Parts: sequence; structure tokens; C-alpha cells
Amino acid sequence: MAAYIESETLELKAKFTDAICKEIVAFLNTGGGDIIIGVSDDGTVVGVDKIDETSKKISDIITDQIEPNPQSSVSSEIRYAEGKTLLIVHIRKGVRPLYCQKKYGFSSAGCVMRIGTTCKNMTQEQIRTRYEKNYIDSDFMLLTPAKYGSISFKTLKVYYTEKGYHLDDLTFEMNLNLRTPDGGYNQLAELLSDKNMIPLITVKFQGEDKTAVSERNDYGNQCLLFGYEQLKNRLAAENICVSDTTVRPRIDRYLFDFDCANEALINALVHNDWNLSQPLVSFLVIELKFFLMAGYRKGRRKRCFLKA
Repeated sequence: MAAYIESETLELKAKFTDAICKEIVAFLNTGGGDIIIGVSDDGTVVGVDKIDETSKKISDIITDQIEPNPQSSVSSEIRYAEGKTLLIVHIRKGVRPLYCQKKYGFSSAGCVMRIGTTCKNMTQEQIRTRYEKNYIDSDFMLLTPAKYGSISFKTLKVYYTEKGYHLDDLTFEMNLNLRTPDGGYNQLAELLSDKNMIPLITVKFQGEDKTAVSERNDYGNQCLLFGYEQLKNRLAAENICVSDTTVRPRIDRYLFDFDCANEALINALVHNDWNLSQPLVSFLVIELKFFLMAGYRKGRRKRCFLKA
């Protein structure tokens, strides 16, 4: 008979409770560990009756109740002991410096760590230090394993070739840091792969609000660099030039400053936390209409939203 004793890396739960969310966050913020559901605090095996329902609740916690999303660091396993079913939740140390329970946010109540066999609230200083590291340390993308599909880089190689660079088949993955220390592909590789699950959508709305969509285009699910080029070309196409020919020399006006808009798009893609969500870029532009017969200019608002 297996002996179960709580420790710094092992938490025992007789049944599922909402406190399991807190335990997962604590392990993520510390050194990782396991939660065994179906074993009481004294080590007695009681089992889990509704294993499918309990598994779903654990899945909901991982996807909906913890920030940032820890899916790459949490897995579950079903075991049998003494003729009863146990659910084991394996938690590796998080790839991000700080995790919290969403309902409490990045507060002392939301950010906990494992000390001994208990969860302790972090101090404000600990939270501040880790929170800042979230945005200073850029290696998390290189450490986070890819989540979806097969990885290939035909489009990336074509993109580099068109820019005058050659990617050596034997070394480019190492040179571009496309693998985790364990040897698997990382999140950066997923973003640069021929196919991925990242949407890159442009939406143009009719009028001055978001009630009516006049045009929608999707450039996603492909190499991020190639998708960016298509988005940039779309921006250029939207930047209509309006000319005033009533004066000499004529005056050409564009709807917006293309360089500024392109920089906003690049910043949204480069500085986005892809573990949390896709970026959203919105542009409000003024389209000048010239009425030559009336002899005056009238401005009409037009909104162009770009969602990446």
C-alpha cells in the first residue's frame, strides 16, 4: 500500500474544492509539485467518485481561473490505489515569474506560494519584483513549449530569402532560438511556423461605432512575419490619398501617417503577451472630402479598426 504524506511538493485532497486553484497557483509560483485528489490529509485513500466531472473542473480552473494561462505547465493523470480511483494533478514550476488567481488579481490574496505544506500570501514587495520581471524578462517565449500542431518553416525560409538572407537547414533553428532547453519547439517557433492558431484579423466598421462591419479579412494561422507583411500592405491600401486641386501646387493629404500606424502595428505584435491574448490595434482616421462646386472642405469621420 502506497504511503501518502504531504510535503512541500505534495498536496493531498480528499475531494475537489475551489481551494485547488490556490494550490495550483502556489506550486506554479514556487518549485512545482503534485496534487492528489482522492486521498485525505492523513493519507487514507478515499477515491474520486465522479472522475470525469472532477477532471473537467480542474480543466476549467487551468483555462479560466489562473493568469497568465498555465496550460503548458499543468497536466493530470488517473491512477488506481486500493481499488479506488485517484486524480493526480502535476504542476511544473511556471515559465512566467508570477501567477495569480484571476478573481483576486495580482494582490496578496491572489498571488500565493508554497512554503512547507501550506500556501502563503506573497508580500507586496515579492509581487512587485516578480511582476516587473514579467515584462523585463523576454525569455518566457523561448521557454514556453509550442501548443498546437506540427511545426514547419517553409514560409519563414522564403521570407528570409526574399530579404536577402539564407537560412541553413542544419543551424537556423538554433540561431533563431526556436527550441526549448528540453529540445522541443517553443512558442516563438509556433508563431513563425507555416501554420499556427493565431488569428490576424482586420475589421473595418461602417460609421462611427462597431455596430456594422463593412469588411473583414483574416491573415492569420500562418507565419507571423508573413502575416505582418500582409497586414502592412492592408494598411497601405487603406491610406487613401485625397488631393485638393483648387490650389497650385495641389495639396495631397493621406488619411493617416503610415509610418506611425505601422509602428503601432509592429509594437502590438512584438510586445504582446501571446500567453494571454492576441493584440488589438484601433485607428480613428479623418477622411477629407473636397466639394469643389461648393468651394469648401468638409470632414467626415471614418473608423478603421485593425485587430491582430
